Amino acid sequence: MHAVMEKLDILVKIDKYYCIMPSMMPSANFEDVCKQFGILTEKCKRTSWLCFKFEFLPPSFFNHLSAWFIRKYNPSKVDSGIALYRGICMFDIGGSGWKKILVTMSTDTIALQVVSFSEEQEGFGNTCSYIHSDVTQLIEDIKERYKVKISFQLHFKCSDGVFHKDAFEYEILTSNKECYCFQHKKVHRSDQLYSPWMNNEVEMIPDRATKMTKQDDNNPKKEPTKDTAFTLEEASAKYNIPISVTLSQRFIINMSKNENQDISSCIKTNYGVVLTDRSNKRLIICQSDGTTPCIDHIPLSYSPCYITGIDSNTVAVSCTNDKTILLINISTRVVNNEIKTDGICDGLSYDGNYLYVIIWTAIIVMDLTGQNIRSIRLPEGEFYDITVERDRMVCLDNASIYCCSLDGQLLWKFENDQFQDLRRVTIDHEWNVYVTDNKKNAVVVITDNGEHYSELLTASDGLDGPYGIYFDKKESVCFVCNRLGDNAFIFM
Repeated sequence: MHAVMEKLDILVKIDKYYCIMPSMMPSANFEDVCKQFGILTEKCKRTSWLCFKFEFLPPSFFNHLSAWFIRKYNPSKVDSGIALYRGICMFDIGGSGWKKILVTMSTDTIALQVVSFSEEQEGFGNTCSYIHSDVTQLIEDIKERYKVKISFQLHFKCSDGVFHKDAFEYEILTSNKECYCFQHKKVHRSDQLYSPWMNNEVEMIPDRATKMTKQDDNNPKKEPTKDTAFTLEEASAKYNIPISVTLSQRFIINMSKNENQDISSCIKTNYGVVLTDRSNKRLIICQSDGTTPCIDHIPLSYSPCYITGIDSNTVAVSCTNDKTILLINISTRVVNNEIKTDGICDGLSYDGNYLYVIIWTAIIVMDLTGQNIRSIRLPEGEFYDITVERDRMVCLDNASIYCCSLDGQLLWKFENDQFQDLRRVTIDHEWNVYVTDNKKNAVVVITDNGEHYSELLTASDGLDGPYGIYFDKKESVCFVCNRLGDNAFIFM
């Protein structure tokens, strides 16, 4: 019965233990919700309103819309619980909560607004256009599923305007450079109203207090966008980065001459360094007192490839071709959970709340039970590894490194013809990015803005086909393992 109710959007899971009925959500005043989050303060930056204005809007339509948003995003938290109310909901975009989306409705309008509490005056990139595209498709899906004949027109309203009153039709905005706002008794730039939502990346949210002059119209300031600024040749210039390491310890991890190991990833836990051995379907644990390592194994039913830490005792391992993720307690040597994925699962990373898993050409965000929370569109390419840290993630393919926000907005991209066999990625406490290059026998470090790089380790440091890499932020040490050899290293 629950499955049927979920399919019909009568019931929606918030998490493993908590469900909600959209039709039974409590009522709330729009202004009160805005005050709860400080949306009306100067610290909050807001996009224009995207309005879907219907000829007829069934009251139940918002239930389907809110159910979709609940499944895709995390409901924002308030003192009384979560911000899910009848006719108005707030959701977090990404894990840090500094960017949110407000979803609300009136008699004939469904309206969306993205808000930011970042102090860095960041733009919203392609976030808004993705949401517009997704919601438009959702409306069409609902129409098809329930065979309802409804239609809408796109309207836009200034960010601090009343969304359901005197909104501007999209067609009128695109044919006129300016529009007169009856609410504010002044003229608005038309493109500032619709551009965030209509496939245009916004570098900075327009300041409503500053009106662009005619001279600004004719001579807009030319600056590189975030997508292009760090893919230029000078952006990847070799640089003397003030980072250096020395070998602290070498592990001999092949205890039998008859074994052929395939060490693809590593991580540091309270029980030592844990490595994945694909060839022998096991985890290898190197417990060390600083002199002689003690080698232990955890046999598995599948071939482990990528690994991430969950807590002091638990790791998550993706078994790529087996389409399986295992949650393993290192202390008890027990597999606590086995998650089946819809496709080949590559790199994965845990942010303290959710797993971010690369499955085919998307990043799937899921909880530790395997429940899908949302998916993130990749900017381009086919990624293999990922690491997530606070409000950003870094992914890589064989020849490129991508730094993105948690909603998939590309912040910077690093490429260099010298490095064409990148394998694993990790981040230190200052956001510097470390990657292994298998063929070049190198560990490369890239600065936190993607502008500069340096070869930190090479074959002269013992690297021979390096794969796994992990930076332990607590101890400020870097772990590196060769794939087919019998050596793993700790550098300090």
